[in-house]
Amino acid sequence: MSVARLPETISVSEEQLQTTARLFNVTVPEKDVEAYRILLSGLEEAAKTIEAEEDYLPALDLTRFPRENIHKPSSNEYNGWAYKVTIKSTLGSDAGGLLVGKTIAIKDNISVGKVPSLLGTDVIPEGGYVPEYDATVVTRVLTAGATILGKAACENFSMSPTSFTNAYSFVQNPYAAGYNAGGSSSGCGALVAGGVVDMAIGGDQGGSIRVPASYCGLVGLKPTFGLVPYTGIASLAATVDHAGPMTKTVSSNALLLTAMAGMDEYDDRQIGLPVPLPSYVDELAKFESDPKQAAKGFRIGLIIESFDMPGLDPRVIAKVKEAAKAFETLGVGITVEEISVPMHAKAPAIWTIATRQGFSEHGLRGQNPLRFGVHDAALNISLSKWNQEMFDKLALRNPAGTNALIGGQIIKDKYPGLTDKALNLARKLKDEYNAVLTKYDVLITPCAPSPANYTSKPEDDIMTKMSKAIGATINTMPFNISGNPAMSLPIAMMSPQEDPSLKLPVGMQIVGKSFGELDIYKAAYAWEQSFDWKSF
Repeated sequence: MSVARLPETISVSEEQLQTTARLFNVTVPEKDVEAYRILLSGLEEAAKTIEAEEDYLPALDLTRFPRENIHKPSSNEYNGWAYKVTIKSTLGSDAGGLLVGKTIAIKDNISVGKVPSLLGTDVIPEGGYVPEYDATVVTRVLTAGATILGKAACENFSMSPTSFTNAYSFVQNPYAAGYNAGGSSSGCGALVAGGVVDMAIGGDQGGSIRVPASYCGLVGLKPTFGLVPYTGIASLAATVDHAGPMTKTVSSNALLLTAMAGMDEYDDRQIGLPVPLPSYVDELAKFESDPKQAAKGFRIGLIIESFDMPGLDPRVIAKVKEAAKAFETLGVGITVEEISVPMHAKAPAIWTIATRQGFSEHGLRGQNPLRFGVHDAALNISLSKWNQEMFDKLALRNPAGTNALIGGQIIKDKYPGLTDKALNLARKLKDEYNAVLTKYDVLITPCAPSPANYTSKPEDDIMTKMSKAIGATINTMPFNISGNPAMSLPIAMMSPQEDPSLKLPVGMQIVGKSFGELDIYKAAYAWEQSFDWKSF
């Protein structure tokens, strides 16, 4: 039997030992102090060994994918860019890829090697975090022949469904300056809707793809949990992290998902991923001559609880129901009926408790969640020790972030075990959705509860700022914690409450069974190709 070598020097003081012990409301007995000092000094030696090693990150291929003209834009369409850069493949074989000729914006929480990640915040000094590798999704779209034009601005730590929390600029809705473009993938929504790029890759922990899609009139898909690898993307909570496509049309959305989806060698979120995956774009192409046939014979369920959630604009409720019933007019045997999923009404509470501790500890404080995969040590170090200046900066722009920072600790201290119970109930929620989806092909809910609202300002008080965001994700967050795929499809234009003379987009959410993206695409394609959403 081998015995580990004792440390040569004792590097843990009695004061450090007892100070740490008091964090657990205990004191190390005096007779044991020397033994613990010796044992814990061995831990210090192991830490020094790891610190001395080079980190082991995915290789960055700057020969195949060179970065050109990295800069902060002086002219910024819709305030949608965080950083500009041009990246495209120099390899001839990539010129035959799915995305040749397509321009793409990448959300600013997604790592693009050598390009600063601002994460929408000034809590981290600007330029202080520069990734050394590309996220898997970045490598995949470049390999498919796309041209990346830059990193799209996102909301502060990706913790807001509004576009007013970025520390450097307020992203503008392309349909009306000063109005909310949605968040947290706000720049993605604005740049695609405004025609600056063809498509974008967003991120979504509670609705951050679908809410901007709803406000900006885009097709935005949050895929099934794990379908798109999250490697190289700043995490908020590993249980709800998703990345997905944001585009103007259903077919282009399917095109981008086809290029991004599938297993990588790192992300442990990808448990149960089916192999092989369908080519979503090729499957839709089969219905190009008669798109309504894509949804032939579909049974569609309207989740009645989703229409009774607090804060929904009655006009949105009526319009989503009207758009859903329009499926029955296509003449291909589609039926639409109201169905009940009782747990849907409790889903916001499940999502809140299941995620809050992760948002606080991992998303904001850089504490590793002890998962396998690729980890961004430099980013986590920069978030490991908070101070008053950091707190004040976040509170000024995004009180939802400081609320999560404190709230996660309250849940941990006051309600031990409650996060675990909420995650168990998330499985129950998923089972309820999937049970209904054995009888129905897709489900429908409202997406955002209203058209976009008008901006808030940094000088506004906390409740004024939060009032712009409260309820925005009430029908989107359930499918983050259940993991079901969900899409916002634009269905109408509607006046915001602040200005009856304006018209802003409204989205309808289409939900599928786990890995049922193709059914969502079929339903969305049939509707999109049969109706003009801007005049519906």
